Amino acid sequence: MIEKTDIRDLRYNLLLNSDDYILIIGADRKKKLVNKAYLDLWRSSEEDQIGQDYTHGFAEDRARWYESQIQSMTPQAPSVSFTIKSGPENYKEWVQWKATGLFDADGCLVEVMVVGRNVNDTIEIKQDREKLFNTLTAFKTAIDSHIICTITDEKGVINYANRNFCAISKYTQREIHGKTHNIVNSGHHPRAFFANMWRTIASGRMWTGEIKNVAKDGSIYWVNSVIIPIKDTRKHITGYLSLRVLINKQKEMEEDRKMYQKSLEQMLFMVSHEIRRPIATLQGLLYLLREEQPADPTAYQEYISYLIETAGELNDYSYKLNDYLEQHVTREPLSISRIREEA
Repeated sequence: MIEKTDIRDLRYNLLLNSDDYILIIGADRKKKLVNKAYLDLWRSSEEDQIGQDYTHGFAEDRARWYESQIQSMTPQAPSVSFTIKSGPENYKEWVQWKATGLFDADGCLVEVMVVGRNVNDTIEIKQDREKLFNTLTAFKTAIDSHIICTITDEKGVINYANRNFCAISKYTQREIHGKTHNIVNSGHHPRAFFANMWRTIASGRMWTGEIKNVAKDGSIYWVNSVIIPIKDTRKHITGYLSLRVLINKQKEMEEDRKMYQKSLEQMLFMVSHEIRRPIATLQGLLYLLREEQPADPTAYQEYISYLIETAGELNDYSYKLNDYLEQHVTREPLSISRIREEA
């Protein structure tokens, strides 16, 4: 049969050998017992700890806070718990403490057993998650402010679209959810264009390109797109993140540039074919007049008529060219070097 004294000795040994940090405080607030784990935490010896006030070495505000916790204990609610960094400077670690008061029959506090457990990993994981959450929140805010964003599953079915996508596509969240991006396909790009896109992202690589889309109301918009595969811990693709920026203005500028170049080509064609021909005719007639000098007045009059007619053609073409320049080209300053570059 196990005696009570043996049970006390067994409990005592269990406390001393526990991996948890054990501290027993008497009613006088002196440390009565500390185990090896507690001594290791504080990098101290038993001689330095036993008999010391339990707040020894703490800042005054910290000591008052600890005392307030002990004084809050009652026979009906004898325990308090808290998590705090503990240990000497440069060696502190996160510890979850539970202090339990032992009261006598009169309700007076006899002693307090304090048990602590290292929760560094738990706290650090929590802090890392909070940092990650804050980072992702900031990232999402930045995206929602300036970027069109969607997230799809591995088959391309949309399960998230931000408000910018809804605003530009004219579709509501309910209309978009569960659909693919075919909902905004303008038909401008050939099938090979999207086949190449899918081959790229399905292989785990990022794809970038310009896409012409059509909104619900039929309006056209261009976007510069980046599609990034989303992978799980086994590197399997679980979905795709698409980020886009509007490039309507750039596309309009490109179109204006093409129209401008076309206008220059038309102008050069007019110069080459419709103006040079009458000039060549004038040159030929003047050459004949100079070389032959016809005595026959009739022949002379014919030369003069040809000159007048050709000069009239040249004058008409000059008006046409002037009108054309005003309508198509002179929106931008022209120079000979500019015309040569464009040609």
